[in-house]
Amino acid sequence: MPKPFERERLIRFSHCDPAGIVYFVNFFDMVGGVVEDWFREAVGLPFQEMHLERRIGFPIVNTGCEFFRPAHLGDTLRLELAIAKLGRSSIEFVVRGSVGGEEKFRAKHKVALVSLDTWRPLPIPADMRAKMQPFVL
Repeated sequence: MPKPFERERLIRFSHCDPAGIVYFVNFFDMVGGVVEDWFREAVGLPFQEMHLERRIGFPIVNTGCEFFRPAHLGDTLRLELAIAKLGRSSIEFVVRGSVGGEEKFRAKHKVALVSLDTWRPLPIPADMRAKMQPFVL
């Protein structure tokens, strides 16, 4: 089984609702953040280069999340990203969030490569695909 891309996030006051647990929309922001980190570090394609120089992007096609247990203020959340499916133009990520080994949520997050000038889908280039392949489940 491939090793997932990992990142840790401290749960801050700004992430929480009045009950002191993470407000659900903030998990989606964290999923987007770990995807952006993965593109920069694992694929070698920072978003500013992707969007501003190459004029390509990976907009969200579909996203969803299953929540198991709350995460609380002060927790250190471990995010693990893997690829469930690598298509011709699309990537379906699985992102798991856990605290101390206890799974808090699991997200499925699908993106597709498009031209930012035409908004038409593009095939994922071979050099990018090769860097993505080690993360496919």
